Amino acid sequence: MAEALHDEGFEVSMAINAVEALRVLVALESACLVLLDWEIPRVDGRGLVERLRQDERFAGTRVVVMSAEPGPLPPGAVGVLRKPVRLEALLEAVRRHCPARGAVRTPA
Repeated sequence: MAEALHDEGFEVSMAINAVEALRVLVALESACLVLLDWEIPRVDGRGLVERLRQDERFAGTRVVVMSAEPGPLPPGAVGVLRKPVRLEALLEAVRRHCPARGAVRTPA
């Protein structure tokens, strides 16, 4: 997925867990979009979204959740991609939320 986004001109940063995702975001200082695996290791997706919303630097950062579980839109998210994520759906979501071409991704 990261390679496909890069090929489309998006800047992509990755993290293997929520703690690393927060470090990456702080280092970047801003992000257009976070693609978040709802079952991310160490801190679940809900916990990461709550932390983002509590930090004024990232309170407005859009989050699209990737989840295999059906259900409503998680609090704080602007969209959901159902796993397995289709590349076409991923690109559509990123283009919709990042017209200026920039994205940050957490593990899928």
